[in-house]
Amino acid sequence: MTTQTTNFHQDYIADVVHRIYDKSAPMLLTEAVLFAVMGVAMLINPMGVLTFITYILGGALLLLGSYRTIAGFLASHDYGGGWLDVTFGLINILIGILFFMYPSGSIVGLMYIFILLFMSKAISALIFAINMIRVRFGHYVFNLIMAIILVGIATFLLFNPLAGAIVIIITLAIMLLLYSVIDLYMFIQVHRLKKHVVGE
Repeated sequence: MTTQTTNFHQDYIADVVHRIYDKSAPMLLTEAVLFAVMGVAMLINPMGVLTFITYILGGALLLLGSYRTIAGFLASHDYGGGWLDVTFGLINILIGILFFMYPSGSIVGLMYIFILLFMSKAISALIFAINMIRVRFGHYVFNLIMAIILVGIATFLLFNPLAGAIVIIITLAIMLLLYSVIDLYMFIQVHRLKKHVVGE
């Protein structure tokens, strides 16, 4: 391989690495900072984050409700229908207003919906485990233990819905911090690669 060919390959590799760095590094660093800020904010003030989420949901419901109400009125005027859209639109607007007026109560209400769904899943898992015990099939002991744990968690959340919401926020915060660390690590590795190949 000639010196000219070797230089061509080195220049080509350096150009590729430079382009990868220019495209990836800013995004990785921005994500790392953004995720870190969000994660720390969630850990410091989980209730504030929950209230903020409630306001976002309330605003979304108000916009959706207004759109459906207006569209329903137009449809009812032009084609003689659309009153179902008007009804659901007004309900969405009402719920959105309640989200703004009673953020804490709205959080608890949402958590109860998720808890009831979780409880139904836990009970079905328990029934399934009991049926597996009757026929002595599969990992029925493990299934029974997991089902009992799920029912226990669902029961705890049923009496402590706000605690469950805070746990969810804290879990999300930890995940965001982990993603931030991963992005920062990838940024450092890309920077080291560029410095090694390009020499900058």
